Order: sequence, then C-alpha cells, then structure tokens
Amino acid sequence: MIGLRQKPRKIKLEDCSLRSQLLNSGVTTPVLSRSAIQLDNLPSNFFSMTQNVENLTLFKPQALPKPQSDPWELHQLGAIARRRLVVFIAVSGVIIAGVICKQWLQKPIYKQQFQLMLDSATSDSDSNPLADSPRRSAVVPLQFRDFKTEIEVLASYKVISPLLPTIQSRYPDIDYRQLVKQLKIKHKENTAIVEVSYQDTDPEKIEFVLDKLAEGYTAYYLEKLQTSSKQALKLVEALSPQQRQRVDQLQVQLQRFRRQNNLVDPEKQSQVLTERLSNIIQQRQETQALLGETQSTIKDLQQQLGIDFKQAVALSVLGEDPNYLALLEKLQRVDAKIASESVKLSDEHPSLIALREERQHLLSLIQQQVINLLGIQLFKEIQQLPGVASPSKIRTEIIEKLIAASNQFQALLARQKALAIAENQARRNLQQFAGIARQYADLSRDLEIANQSLNRFLVAKENLQIETARKVPPWQVISRIEAPNKPISPNPVRDLLLGGFAGLLAGIGTAIAVEKFDNKYHSPEEIQDNTGLTLLGTIPFQKELKAATNQLTHYGNYTLSHYWEAYISLQTNLDFLDPDKPLKSLVISSALPGEGKSTIAVYLAQVAASMGKRVLLIDADLRRPTIHTRVHSLTNVWGLSNLISGSFPIENIIQISPENENLHILTAGKTPPNPAQLLSSSKMRDLLVQFQKSYDLVIVDTPPLHGFADAKFLASQTNGLIMVIGLDKTEKTAAKQVLNDLQISHIPLLGMVANGIKGYQQNYTEYYNHYYSQGTKDKFLPLKASR
Repeated sequence: MIGLRQKPRKIKLEDCSLRSQLLNSGVTTPVLSRSAIQLDNLPSNFFSMTQNVENLTLFKPQALPKPQSDPWELHQLGAIARRRLVVFIAVSGVIIAGVICKQWLQKPIYKQQFQLMLDSATSDSDSNPLADSPRRSAVVPLQFRDFKTEIEVLASYKVISPLLPTIQSRYPDIDYRQLVKQLKIKHKENTAIVEVSYQDTDPEKIEFVLDKLAEGYTAYYLEKLQTSSKQALKLVEALSPQQRQRVDQLQVQLQRFRRQNNLVDPEKQSQVLTERLSNIIQQRQETQALLGETQSTIKDLQQQLGIDFKQAVALSVLGEDPNYLALLEKLQRVDAKIASESVKLSDEHPSLIALREERQHLLSLIQQQVINLLGIQLFKEIQQLPGVASPSKIRTEIIEKLIAASNQFQALLARQKALAIAENQARRNLQQFAGIARQYADLSRDLEIANQSLNRFLVAKENLQIETARKVPPWQVISRIEAPNKPISPNPVRDLLLGGFAGLLAGIGTAIAVEKFDNKYHSPEEIQDNTGLTLLGTIPFQKELKAATNQLTHYGNYTLSHYWEAYISLQTNLDFLDPDKPLKSLVISSALPGEGKSTIAVYLAQVAASMGKRVLLIDADLRRPTIHTRVHSLTNVWGLSNLISGSFPIENIIQISPENENLHILTAGKTPPNPAQLLSSSKMRDLLVQFQKSYDLVIVDTPPLHGFADAKFLASQTNGLIMVIGLDKTEKTAAKQVLNDLQISHIPLLGMVANGIKGYQQNYTEYYNHYYSQGTKDKFLPLKASR
C-alpha cells in the first residue's frame, strides 16, 4: 500500500510469479533463481529478453472469439458441489429424515398367501349346447389359457360379494374396495396355479380373510358347474315351444300364399310364362321381317309407276267406276274416227270439226267425273299423269299389286303393334310371377330354417340332459393357510438404502437445477468456457477491503501477500501481450457496477509504478467517481472534467501518490451534466494522446459497460479494454450482451480479469506462502494446486 512519502521500496519479484503465468499459458520453463530482484535496478532489456519464449502472448486485440460449449467436466462438477453443498445437504437430509420418520411411525405390515389350481376343463364355458352330439370336456393348453381374465374374475365383485357378510361379521371395517386393495392375485408362470395373497397389519385377520376367500372360490366354481348345464337346459326348454310355434306359423303362411296366387307348381308356371314370352318375341321378329320385305316391294312398284300410293289408289278408283270407263270408251272411239277421217278429209272439214268438238265434250265430261270421284285437289295431282285418260291393262295390274302390297303393309303394322302389346303384357306377367316366386322361395326357406332350428333344439335338449349328470372337478386349494409371523414392511435396511439413494439423487438433481438456473459466474474456468476469451488474471477475495476507507493506506501489508502477487501476475501478463509493442494505455471497466473495477485499477497502477513505470491513473467515471476515496490524501476538487471543459494546466490537476512518485493520479473532478459528451470530445482524445507520450502506462477507470457508452469512447482511443468479471456478481446475460456490443463497435478487448475468487488459489499463491514461511532455501519444492 501507499504510505505518506515513503522511500521507493524494493519489491522482491519472485520467480514464482513469472513461472505461474508461464504454466497457465501452457509454456514449460525452468525454475528461476530465488534471489531478490530490485525493480529499480532491472535492466532496460528485461522484457525484450522474453521474446524468444514461444506461445507467451495470451491475447491480441482481435475479433471476439465464439464462446465454447459448456460441458460439465469433472472439475466443474466439483466446483458445483462446493457451491451447492448446502442445497444438496438440505434436500438429501429432508428425504432421508422423511424415510426415517416413516420407518418410526409405520405399523408393521404382514402378508400371507395360498395357491389355487385352476382346472383347465372347459366343457361348461366353451362347448356349444346346440351341438348335434353330446359335449365332451376339452383341455386347453397352458399357452392358450387366458389367466388374466380368470384373475379378473377372482377379484370381481360377483365372486367376492357373497363372502363379505361372513368377513364383516368378524371385521366390520372391511368392505369390497378395501379388500380388493389389499388383495393380490398373481399367476405362476408355466403352471395352472395362481397365488392369492393378502396383506394387513393384523396376522389373524389375514388368515381369516384368506380362509374365506379359499372357501368362496371353490364354492363359486362348484356352483358354476352345477348351474351352467341346468341354465342351458332351461333355456332350451323355454325356446323350443317358440320355435315350434314359428314352424306352424310359417306353414300356414305358405299354404295361404299358394292359394291366393294359384300356385300349383311355381317352377312349371314360370316355365310356361317364359315360353309364351319367347313365342311372342319370335312372332314379332317374323312380322318385322315381312314388314321389311313388303316395304321393299312397295318401293319397287312405285318406281315402276312413277306415282305414289295415294295416286295409285286414285287411279284404281277411276278404273273401277263404270261411268268413267264408259266415257273413256266413247273417247277412244271418237279418237279412232278422227284418226281415220283425218286421212280422208281436211282439217277444216265439218265432219272433223264435229268430231273434235265431240272429243272435247267427252274430255269435259271425263274431267267432271274425275272431280266428282276424287275431288278437285286430287284431280290436279293426277291430271298430268299418263294413263288417266287412257289407262293400260299392264299399268292397271301394277297398280293393283301396289295397292295389295300397301294393304298387306298396313296389316303387318297392325299385327306388330298387337304383338308389342302382347309382349309387354307377357313381360309384366313374368315379372309379377317372379316376385311371387321369390316370396314363395323366402317363405319356403324360412320354413326350412325353422325346422332345422327346431331339430337342433330337440337334439340340444337331449345332450344337456346327458351333460347334467357329468361331474367336473372344481378348483382346488393346494397350500396351507397360516397366520404370518414376519412383517414385510417396514424393512429398515432396505428403506434406508433406498431413502439414502433417493436423497442423493434428489440432492444432486436439485443442485444441478439450481446451478442451471443460476445466471452468474462463479469460477475463472466458467468465464473462459462461457465467453471463450483470454483470462489475464485472477484476483482473490479480500474481506478486509469492504471495511477500508482508503485501501492503499490501511493495508500496506498486502504487498507481501498473495493478493498483491495476483496484481503482479496481471501486470506481467499485460507486458507479455506483445513484447515488441509495449502496452501504453488501457481502459478498465465491467459489465455491471460493484464488480471491483476501480479497486483493480488502483492496485494495478500501484504495481506498475512499483515495477519502475511512470503510470497515470485516470478516474473517467464522471458519473460516480471513487478513485480519490481509495488513495490516501487525494482530493477531487479539480480533475478530468475540469481539464476537458476548461483550460487548466495539466500539472496543476494531476496529483502524485504520496507513496510512490511514479504513480500519478487524475481524479474525475466535479460531476458534469453530460459525461458522455465530454469523454467523446476531441479535447479528450488530445489529452489521451498527450498522456500516452508522457507516461509509460495510462490506466483509465470508466463507468460500467452495460447501459453506458463512456468506456467505448475511451477504449477506442487506447490500446484496448480490460473487462472485470465479479464472481458471484456478474450476470452471464449482461456480460454476453456487453461482449456483443464490443464486437459490434470493434473495440479492442485485451482480456478478462476474474475478481473476488473465494476458496480458489493459483499455483503461485501457495508457492509464495510456502516460500516466505520456510525462508530462503536452496531447494525448490513442487506445489499442488488448490481450487
């Protein structure tokens, strides 16, 4: 610690400090000399001589590495066990105490059992009472026996309820639920034996209940054998009259149905109707063929005459009229006279003219006769036809054939229509008879089935009468029933072992659960595993620091303790970060307040000053400054805020430590309204550049990183930032969020410092204490780590 203007002290930097850091970084080094080294007399090339040591650099300010996975290794489980020992002991103790109390308070429970052999004959349950032959007992192989169902039957209310009155006469508190709850029935594998056991606190009650159960089971099976055949016989006798009445009813229905539908032989009647339908269909097909032929003849005759049927009929009518024929005959005679006279006489001869006038008159008469016979419309249609005025014999014959063919065609059409009506009627008759035949078949089938059922009932009645006389051996109790003499519970040894094991598991599980839900860091290894960053140093927990007003004044004996040695180790690690480029400035901060960052800044500055460096310690926590309270005889009237906001001389603001003239301190000064604006100003950047030129090392104490950007502004202007993690204080989520912010802001992170380690000592600490307790001996003693 720093006293009032003491002489520069010669600190013994033992080889254990350097050796412990080399061991922690994985480098194997020989044991250094134990002779004291005066820091004031260190050669200027002391640190440069270590450049040839491989793998000494612990961290370079680069991008943040990804956190490693968090497997629980053996040493981590040990640490968890130490931290959660109280939880483990409490949970395990409660469970074990509960087991002991249960052992003490529990009444002894007794258990007894008997064996019951289940007969495998299945004549009563598996045979069919309506079989055509007498039933025979069938032995079912064991692998096909349904013992589960039989056990359910043994524990059913139907079997046990008849026994309850007898049992309750002696033990009224027993009901069905309580009895079944205490009753256990288990099948003995590969046998036809079941074990029936009962447990209670009264051995005599157990014996009595088991006796009644054994009697009830054998009585139940015997009653079952005696009643099953009788019940089946009673059922058959009750159903037989019904079945006989059913047969009689079906016979009456069948007879009435045949009478109503005139059924003699349904098969023959169906055959007659089918043949009739076939004949009608055949006649229709023949008529259809004749229609085709007649229609073809009519077309041929019409083509020969050049007229249609209507016109042919008209000509036929004319050919049959005598007046028309007489007029035609007169017309022919006149035409003959005209022809003969025209040869002899000239056209103007009066005879020819008279003949022509006569001919014209005859034509008028013929026309009038045709109109009278056929009408004016038909006359217009046939007046231009050849043969109207002079029909020939051949043409007349063809017309007669056409008319005959047409008449035949009309007759065939009428026949075809009549056959279609007959066919439809025949089909309806056949379909109607099919329904009648189907009903008849259904009634006949029902009558046949009823007769068969009646016959089976009669046969079954005979078989059941024979079966009633048969005897089947009942279930048998094959073991003695005695009162138990040894309790099955409690079993002190077994219960205590199980309770201890359960308590152990519950304690471990609870401790692990508490650890998993714990969001704070508890060990340096946990910090490294969770963040994946370099651990620059570990600071032991010192209870006395909490009560100290000025820590560097009241506890100067720390310079001869492992606490002081931890800071020497931290400074050595910082010097070895990059031997070619010495560290000129750094920022010390933490994720949350109260993690010891200001204390570490003060002691680290003191150690660096004691090692011969000109050190400037800056209190940049303008929000809640504390550096001036940790060093004796410092004031905070003027400080960093005054330098940034005013034009004061630097030498008037910076104070020199009364203990070490190499340690200069710049307090925070008065609290400004805008600390972040001052720290991010160009004046602050210029001051940092000037300080780095004037001092060997500049240490800046800043506000916490979580929620404030002050440390980021300053760290970007220095060689890097050291993040302090307070064990049992820093929350993992807050630390991870801060590390992510630093990575996003590209702030160089030198490493982590674990502060407040309880029950955890580095190798160099034990060696340090051992060395000073034994004195200066020539032999180096190997050490054992204690964590």
